[in-house]
Amino acid sequence: MSRFLNVSVLLVCFALAFLTTSTRAQTTTSEEALSERRVSYRMNVQLDPEAKTVSGTQRLTWRNPDSVPVDELQFHLYLNAFKNNNSTFMKESGGMHRGNAAKDDNPWGGINISSMRIADDSGDFQPGIPSPPNFDLTDRIQFIQPDDGNTEDETVISVSLPQSVAPGETVALDIVFESQLPEIVARTGWKIADTGNPFFFVGQWFPKIAVYEIPGQRYVPLDAEKGVWNAHQFHANSEFYADFGTYDVTMTVPEDYVLGASGVREEESTVDGMKTLRYLADDVHDFAWTASPDYLSYEQQWRHVSIRALIRPAHEGQAQRHIDAAITALERYDEWVGAYPYTTLTVVDGVGGSNGMEYPTLITAGTAYGLPEWIRPLELVTIHEFGHQYFYGLLASNEFEEAWLDEGMNSYIETRIMDDAYGEGSVMEIGGLKVGDIAVQRLAYVKNDPSKGALYTRSWEYTMGDYSKSSYSKPATVMNTLERYWGWDMQKTFLRTYYDTWRFNHPTTRDLQQVAEEVSGEDLDWFFNQFVYGTAVVDYSVESISNSRQEDDSYSSSVRIRRQSDGVFPVSIQIRYEDGSLEEVEWTGKEQWKDFQFKGETRVAEAFVDPEFNVLLDINRLNNRKVIPTEASNAFARRAQLRTAAFLQKMFFVLGGIL
Repeated sequence: MSRFLNVSVLLVCFALAFLTTSTRAQTTTSEEALSERRVSYRMNVQLDPEAKTVSGTQRLTWRNPDSVPVDELQFHLYLNAFKNNNSTFMKESGGMHRGNAAKDDNPWGGINISSMRIADDSGDFQPGIPSPPNFDLTDRIQFIQPDDGNTEDETVISVSLPQSVAPGETVALDIVFESQLPEIVARTGWKIADTGNPFFFVGQWFPKIAVYEIPGQRYVPLDAEKGVWNAHQFHANSEFYADFGTYDVTMTVPEDYVLGASGVREEESTVDGMKTLRYLADDVHDFAWTASPDYLSYEQQWRHVSIRALIRPAHEGQAQRHIDAAITALERYDEWVGAYPYTTLTVVDGVGGSNGMEYPTLITAGTAYGLPEWIRPLELVTIHEFGHQYFYGLLASNEFEEAWLDEGMNSYIETRIMDDAYGEGSVMEIGGLKVGDIAVQRLAYVKNDPSKGALYTRSWEYTMGDYSKSSYSKPATVMNTLERYWGWDMQKTFLRTYYDTWRFNHPTTRDLQQVAEEVSGEDLDWFFNQFVYGTAVVDYSVESISNSRQEDDSYSSSVRIRRQSDGVFPVSIQIRYEDGSLEEVEWTGKEQWKDFQFKGETRVAEAFVDPEFNVLLDINRLNNRKVIPTEASNAFARRAQLRTAAFLQKMFFVLGGIL
């Protein structure tokens, strides 16, 4: 009987374990871990809408990936950027971000750590260092300023450990903290909505461990004696960088609030007017959430992805536009880049400066009341922010140091999706005026001094105005030009190989170039040195056409093409003769100018550099073409055509600035 009871108990335990495993929310399409999962967070927090605080506890575990012991941890306290006017973010931004500024009398926020100690119980992990009860690390916290030496900036901390974490071992910390949410200026905090109700977007809100880069990872030399912490202060132009792991987050909010968060909802309960929700997220490097009593929730399934749109009441008529745009992005990313491995996607119609932001499986888009369907900022922002699930989320490049790998590559795919899905007038289409996304991005690059701002630049080192151009519009134009150089099929192979090779592994600019060279079989130093590491500007023009009649009644013709700037790019030159026949020649584009000679029965009437407009980096299309008129009426018509083209280009410059 005793043996029978023991076996029965064992079977029940196995059954319970199976049920627990099988009923746990499926956060990804894989039963196995997709990333290294160097970190894990288990948090239990509560929102106080009156005090505008989020407070609670955090169990953090971190595994040492190095081959040597680590005796220090570093953390980001991003919310401290909004602590006062003396933070580096506030000094650099002047208190304004994307046109948003605080208006409340007390707009400040920050993170206060009241306790940090080594965990005194093993829980669901085995600690790698001794865990004496109540061993307090709070007094070991020091603010550091690795970027600018601003001693009043408190967005990065260092914590020395009493004993090093051995290679491959794990340290666990229990942290008690309170986050005072700021009035929303940049991405995170609170705002009073047009309904009069409070709106909360809770991003970068908890003590977040930095990335420890081991020898051979990114730019740490393979022969380095040990790894280094990569932690930067929160700058006006910088975004984020973190390691992959797991999140188990329980949030308590007022019962009438609607909550959305990264990951998958696992549990929900209500007690005494307060609602508690538990969310799980695996193989991600951040966690954000939002809460408001105003949200209207709309849901739709796309393949394995449960899409949820949280829409403000004034915009309920546009809920389906948000969902449709998300599906448009999901379909094309799946086809062109790679599979979306997560099972959820939440699209948030936020307030003010919370819009236009990305977090794992949760993005903010926003819209305006009565937005007509012939103008598509809603679709553009939704598609753009979804794209960050790949370049910010799954590939997780360092946005502090190489922002273009995220924002720029994402902006490129955004242009391809917008113009593919919505046609020639993808951004705006009214009457006969059609403005596409590729054109808008190109014009934004051209009109903002294209000779300044290399793509490969640390984000806070750009001069005023160059960050946006060099992180968004220029890389989009660079990648669209590369696509036209080697063709869409090669470009898709490049994108898919880059994604398959580097997802969950923090790639660099060097890694992206290596993939491009592997798939193309070409040394691309000439391209990357000019347009990624350098600031070369492309501008080719037709300088002159001359025709002289020969004794045999044939014509000898000369066409001079000039390279106006320092950028070099191979181009095609189309020659049209008076009889309408065409001839095309190829030029490396290297010489300062080059004379092309032609001989035939008719004169050269027109020369056109890059007639198919493959070199989108060429900053002036109006000088690419020259015509020799054969009669006055034709000359007049041609001048009128060129004047019209000049007018349209100027108009697109203006539209580029608006959009």
